[in-house]
Amino acid sequence: MFINPYENNNIDGGQWLKANFHTHAGTGENTCGHYEIEEVIAAYKGARYDVLTISNHDLFSDVQKYQEKYEMVIINGFEFSTDPHMLCIGNTGVIKGNHQDVINECRKQRGLVILCHPNWQRMQYWPWKDMADLKGYTGMEIFNSVIYRLNGKGLAADAWDFLLSQGKLVWGFGNDDFHRWHDIARSWNMIYAKRDKDSVMNSLSSGNFYVSTGMILKEFSFNDGTIRASAVSYNGFVTENKYIFIGKGGEILKEQTGEYGEYKMDGSELYVRVQVVSEHGAMLWTQPIYDEERFKKQEDLWKV
Repeated sequence: MFINPYENNNIDGGQWLKANFHTHAGTGENTCGHYEIEEVIAAYKGARYDVLTISNHDLFSDVQKYQEKYEMVIINGFEFSTDPHMLCIGNTGVIKGNHQDVINECRKQRGLVILCHPNWQRMQYWPWKDMADLKGYTGMEIFNSVIYRLNGKGLAADAWDFLLSQGKLVWGFGNDDFHRWHDIARSWNMIYAKRDKDSVMNSLSSGNFYVSTGMILKEFSFNDGTIRASAVSYNGFVTENKYIFIGKGGEILKEQTGEYGEYKMDGSELYVRVQVVSEHGAMLWTQPIYDEERFKKQEDLWKV
């Protein structure tokens, strides 16, 4: 049975919420968190974000007091900075230990874990074998925009396809990894949820979100074995884009240019994900439609 993570996009009160989970602020001049927390939150509000996490290195910053003032869903967390790094989102404090221990404890605290910038500094900063061996994390950064002004490669779809091809259900995230003003709003997650923490966390766990660097998903459907997707540039009017349907091992199953893309599955696919590229290079990545029976069974990462 193929699972479409977007099939529940009819939640009463649900809407698309723009989110960043990798944000440094409030740790002092000339550190990663160079600017004050409140001015960074205000800047993200000004950039039309709905959901934000301040995720400083091994420092838990409780900033939920700003939720009402800025009308945002603020989910606390931190960046676990023992190499390789991980984001802990929705937990209640700093967690120490090895990577698996931190994941386990974060889940006990009703949080989730995202593996950070898998190709920072070098290919496989996050070794693929280690990612495959770890259990219980929700996703990985398939796009981290700050890496392109540091060193390495911000795109990690190769690592994502490796994990998916192993039958490991991992969702793709896109984050700014904000340090300075020129890092803001380079990549984001669009989550279909109600405007509250529990709904957002549920949608993240079920994969009901997509990643964008400047595109909006207009349509995504899966009917009678056919995937149909349509997207437009953010605040733009050009409707013709390239649609790439990608399967096991990163294989390109189909490319199509036009106002929409369609792919008819034959039932043999392990998973199919869609990548959209605009005329100016902006990108969008959907989560995969996947064969539930062929993926490893994993208990729910989040329950309300």
